[in-house]
Amino acid sequence: MPNNLDAIVREIKACWKGLDSDTTTEVRRLLTELAKTSTGEEWVQSIMLEKPSSKELYRDPEHGFILLAHTEKNGTYRPPHNHGAGWVFYAVQSGEMEMTTYRNVTTAEGITHLVSRGTDRLQVGDCRVFLPGDIHDTRCKSENFVQYRLTSSDFSDEIKSKRMVRFLNERSAAL
Repeated sequence: MPNNLDAIVREIKACWKGLDSDTTTEVRRLLTELAKTSTGEEWVQSIMLEKPSSKELYRDPEHGFILLAHTEKNGTYRPPHNHGAGWVFYAVQSGEMEMTTYRNVTTAEGITHLVSRGTDRLQVGDCRVFLPGDIHDTRCKSENFVQYRLTSSDFSDEIKSKRMVRFLNERSAAL
């Protein structure tokens, strides 16, 4: 029986051209649609029941992107980080998440620190994209939180190469 996940994965594969405005615009639209999938679909029910911290839904052998489902407990916080040369989409299926974006700034005195660009609250159906080097944090703001995360590549490569940077806090240097 066809489902929304299969249909959207097919559409993402068809529009994927790598990092450009057309791809980010279309994939964001498609993930917004995916995040509004009925909880009546078996694959969504499975995620809601299992509550996996991370579950791979699809890995594209040609383009390398990976679609994952994640659940988090209310209050889970992931400190500021970027994804190195990778890029990522976050789409909320259930619950709410806060995301603060940052810029790493060096003062005239040579002190480098993070400056917040503001915090957004993502709710059901919302989707955000973060490009290479974009810095953000995440904080789960509800119970029964489910999100889809589409990564441009396997981020373990970004971690191994040390291109992915995790920050201690808003005023700290990179780890």
